[in-house]
Amino acid sequence: MQIIVETSVLYSLMNNRDKNHKLVKNYFLNNKNIYYILPSTIIPELCYLINTKLGSYFEVKFLEEINQNFNLEPIRDEDILRIIEILKKYDTLNIGYVDASIVAIAERLKINKILTLDRKHFEVIAPRGFDRFDILIWKFSKFIDEFCLRYN
Repeated sequence: MQIIVETSVLYSLMNNRDKNHKLVKNYFLNNKNIYYILPSTIIPELCYLINTKLGSYFEVKFLEEINQNFNLEPIRDEDILRIIEILKKYDTLNIGYVDASIVAIAERLKINKILTLDRKHFEVIAPRGFDRFDILIWKFSKFIDEFCLRYN
C-alpha cells in the first residue's frame, strides 16, 4: 500500500509533547510495511515548524530520517498548474500551497490515501481520479477512541 504523508503527522511524530504524538507513533509502529511517500513540498514547512518549536537539533534529525524512512516525491511542472487550479477553486478555504501540492502529487500518483491530522482541507477537496481522499490517521484515531470506549 502507498500512502502520502502530510506535515501535521510528521510534526506530531517529532514532538513528543504533541497531543497526537502517541497516536502517530503507534500508527507508524503498527504499519511498518507501507510505502510512505513524502511530498518534497512539505519539507520547508516542516523544517520551519521543527526548528522554531523544537530546535535545530531536531530539524537535522528529521532531515537525516527522510531518506531512511520515506520515499521523497519531487514536485513537477504539471503539479504547479494543478496547484494553481486548486487554489483558485477553493480560494475561500485558505488551503495554501503545501496542501494543494499534496493533492496535486496524490492525483498524479493516483494515490487517494493521505496520512494526516488535518482533515478539514482533504475532506473538502474533490480530487481528480477518485471520489475522495481516504484519511488514514483520523480513521485510526477514531478506531482507537471507539476501542477504548468499548473496552475500558
